[in-house]
Amino acid sequence: MLVSVIIPTLNEEAFILEAIHAARQDSCPDELEIIIVDGGSHDETLRLIPSDMRVISSTPGRATQMNLGAAQARGDILVFCHADSRLPQGWRAAVIEALRKPGVSGGTFQLLILPESGILKFRNRINFPANWRMMYGDQVQFMARTTFEQIGGFPELPIMEDLEMSRALAKIGHLVRIPLRVRTSSRRFAENRPRSQWLLSVQCVILYLYFGVSAEEIKKIYTRGARRAP
Repeated sequence: MLVSVIIPTLNEEAFILEAIHAARQDSCPDELEIIIVDGGSHDETLRLIPSDMRVISSTPGRATQMNLGAAQARGDILVFCHADSRLPQGWRAAVIEALRKPGVSGGTFQLLILPESGILKFRNRINFPANWRMMYGDQVQFMARTTFEQIGGFPELPIMEDLEMSRALAKIGHLVRIPLRVRTSSRRFAENRPRSQWLLSVQCVILYLYFGVSAEEIKKIYTRGARRAP
């Protein structure tokens, strides 16, 4: 069974090779398709990508890039992986097995944010159940192609597209969280104090999910908060 891994990029020279290497592990070339969808990188990202890798140019915007990659993917299963997230060993077999279970519409992995310190150690020890209907993009989201097409792909929002995907998948089936850990970068926390950044992220999710604040306004709040965080 062909599995397509779609990786959106924008100036990801520090992470892209590790993301590709992790995705390729445990898979034969005829079992895996990796598609890089670049949103206009001006660093070394494109030069670092192996020549045998498929690269698609796109306008910037994670949802737009992932939808474009999915439209050109050939796999029966679609896996959406952020450029600074690394899939765990054994990921492909685990994804296929998860999607074979009756009623499963999609899923994700447990998350490990590295390097960890302070509040991140606490965050890494929290494994929210998938039935909370919250699957974040940095955890890697996966689903069958037919399911992706059924729900119409990612809504093209400036932020929170991953939560909207979770909502859509939860409406038509069960969500699963594979007990393998995706490793993701703590870079967004490195720019500010980890606690401030984590609380800002939680605040934005609560405002969006429970108070109906628009994705456009959430993007402004997140950007302003990240700049102010000490």
